[in-house]
Amino acid sequence: MVTVEESLCRIEILREGREFIAKAKTQGGTKEYRNTLFEDLLRELFIDLQEEFGEL
Repeated sequence: MVTVEESLCRIEILREGREFIAKAKTQGGTKEYRNTLFEDLLRELFIDLQEEFGEL
C-alpha cells in the first residue's frame, strides 16, 4: 500500500482584541476571515473550504 500526503490548506487563527482572524492559504490563494464571534468565523471558513474542496 502506498500513501501519498498532500497539504491542501494551511489555516492560521489569531486574536486581535475582541476580533478573531483566520487566514486560510490554499492553492487557490490566501483568504482572510474576521469576526468577533469565533463560531461564526469557523462557520464561514469551513463553508468556503467545503465549497473549494467538496468536489475532490
